[in-house]
Amino acid sequence: MKPHLPRAARNYLEQLRRALDFLSEQERREVLEATKQEIFRLPGGGRRKRDLIRLLGEPEARALKFERHEPQALEVGSGKHFLTRILAWPIFALALLTVMVVLFAPPQAAQIDEQGFGYIAGSTGGLLAQLELLIGSQLIWIAFIPVVISLIPLWLPNIAGTIIQVIGALIMSVICVAGGGQLSLFFIPVTLLLWAQVFTPLLMMRGSMASPGPAWLICAAVLLIAVVGYATVRGLAHFSAEPWLILGPAVVLAVLALLLPFRWKSVHIALVAAGLLVMVAGFIASLPGTYSAALAWPWLAGGTSFAVGHLAVAAGMWHERARKLLALF
Repeated sequence: MKPHLPRAARNYLEQLRRALDFLSEQERREVLEATKQEIFRLPGGGRRKRDLIRLLGEPEARALKFERHEPQALEVGSGKHFLTRILAWPIFALALLTVMVVLFAPPQAAQIDEQGFGYIAGSTGGLLAQLELLIGSQLIWIAFIPVVISLIPLWLPNIAGTIIQVIGALIMSVICVAGGGQLSLFFIPVTLLLWAQVFTPLLMMRGSMASPGPAWLICAAVLLIAVVGYATVRGLAHFSAEPWLILGPAVVLAVLALLLPFRWKSVHIALVAAGLLVMVAGFIASLPGTYSAALAWPWLAGGTSFAVGHLAVAAGMWHERARKLLALF
């Protein structure tokens, strides 16, 4: 024998049935049957209307819970803008720091004032030295190219902006590879970031949950360890103070690089911070009152660590944002 519903419950179900007119007859029967079972389990069995409203809600409000919503496409434009912002400003900051170092940091400032790019490029010459002979010391303003290029995506978020980015990254790559001398080394970290600024949004936007795969992270770790090792060896060759002042930071950067593939956010942030500290320490060591050390090597090691760490942090931020957008917790 089926349980008998009180009048208040029958009236509630009738109001709910009318409110569910957007469903098919079969779907409506299923909702009403499920609601009826809930009423049987309520204290008092649904004898009082106020209890039904308090525990189940108004019939119209309850019906809205079963309204169908067509799936909507995820807006990817905002995602690209998000990636552009978190990449552009740190790259701009590093490019600006590079300009300040190239122009003013000792002992590079005195060398540039006296001899220009040709002297710093070394006796073997190179692209920078040859251009120096052609257009003079004004070539120093080439250091401002990364500063402008880093902000291009914020001004021109279209194909024209991408073309300008690629051209700027190509120019800086030629300077790094064929420039000759130590001065070209200062541009390697920011050039790496300029290329990443071009390709990272394209790679990360290939899927809403995209994140760097193990192969990318392992390659980045190997590259960073190689750069740190090379800079350490070259730095020790002309360093008159205690070797541990160079070996200590190098070991820290190498350990953080080895931990890079584990995707730990704290490690990525630590790599960014350690890279900046190495750059600052190198600047202090290059002052005439300290060790008069060559700034190029700590700048190369610290700047590359900052670049790799920043890209890892940015990728993690994008991945976390995508998870929240899709409510996948």
